[in-house]
Amino acid sequence: MSRLRPGTIYLLHQTSQALRSRLEHAFRGLGVTGIQYTILGLLDAHAGLSSAELSRRFFVTPQTMNQIVAGMTQRGLIARAASASNKRILEMTLTPAGRDLLARCEIIADEVEAEALCLLPEPQLTQMRATLRLLLQQLRHSAQAPVEELRAPGAPGQDLSATFGAAPARPLARARRTGG
Repeated sequence: MSRLRPGTIYLLHQTSQALRSRLEHAFRGLGVTGIQYTILGLLDAHAGLSSAELSRRFFVTPQTMNQIVAGMTQRGLIARAASASNKRILEMTLTPAGRDLLARCEIIADEVEAEALCLLPEPQLTQMRATLRLLLQQLRHSAQAPVEELRAPGAPGQDLSATFGAAPARPLARARRTGG
């Protein structure tokens, strides 16, 4: 099977970078970054997350996430309190200022998303969102598995044929030099 060029990972990364750049530019007037916006949204949906949980979700070190969270705390956007079950864990919640900023960011993010995706008909957009969620779930699930295990015949993973209307997808972590 011949390789598709540019590769899917490259296209996903470039699309993500372009959207991130647009969001960062649009958020400048509010003094918020894309990652801060996403943290606000996660805390709105899942109050009580810790900095360690956020660092795993964003694939960054705990130290990096602690720096981001400290800045947001100083700005009064989030509050941290010791967990009732483990006093060493600081759980986070949005403050009223954080909720207000999130609401303003969501308006901007909706505008950027609508502009970026305006060429996609609704059925394709719905399918793309479902596929991206599935891929994200697969990648998060397989983050702990060694690459060799992901390549093994019969390795755990989902049959994506129903999603893509084709043969089951190759393991996501296949090495580039193997030719496919």
